[in-house]
Amino acid sequence: MDAVRAPENESLFSSSDPARWDPFRRPLDSIQPWHFRLLAAVMLVVTSLSLAENLAVILVTFKFKQLRQPVNYVIVNLSVADFLVSLTGGTISFLTNLRGYFYMGYWACVLEGFAVTFFGIVALWSLALLAFERYIVICRPLGNMRLRGKHAALGIAFVWTFSFIWTIPPTMGWSSYTTSKIGTTCEPNWYSGAYTDHTYIIAFFTTCFIVPLSVILVSYGKLMRKLRKV
Repeated sequence: MDAVRAPENESLFSSSDPARWDPFRRPLDSIQPWHFRLLAAVMLVVTSLSLAENLAVILVTFKFKQLRQPVNYVIVNLSVADFLVSLTGGTISFLTNLRGYFYMGYWACVLEGFAVTFFGIVALWSLALLAFERYIVICRPLGNMRLRGKHAALGIAFVWTFSFIWTIPPTMGWSSYTTSKIGTTCEPNWYSGAYTDHTYIIAFFTTCFIVPLSVILVSYGKLMRKLRKV
């Protein structure tokens, strides 16, 4: 009887059963191994290009003194954020896709989810800051005010602080960072139906996507109207 029951119990914990599948221990059986290797190859190419391009922007800006202008501080900040997204998320995603599952463990998953989300929001808010700066300079709603070094520094400080405030809660109990559906990347818990997860996702989506996107659209919209008048 025990010999008959053993295979049955093992089948219950098979990775083909999504309810029993552990993304930290084994790949998802419904996905072929070569699919993971293809994803790893794509991530290697994309990550390498992103690292090289953003590093070039950073080095060129620091090398040539004439490029060290306040608006370029924000551009460098954007490149730093994109560089760190690729260095953390891209590298880890490449390694985990080679194995087909998140073999690095739970805390590495939390680290990747936090880092990619954090640096990604910094990049998005940097784009919003650039759009707002162009609106101020060209449309001149505040007269002849120019972007100076202290203004750029304050804007960059706001971007990093604001992004940290909204990406740290999942590490402290308000929602969480978890693996994606295929188990090789980590991200905020979009899939949970729990109330705390829902409230965080709504607040996060509003403050870290809708608001910066609105700033970009409004700024460039007013900029286009100004240029048409000219």
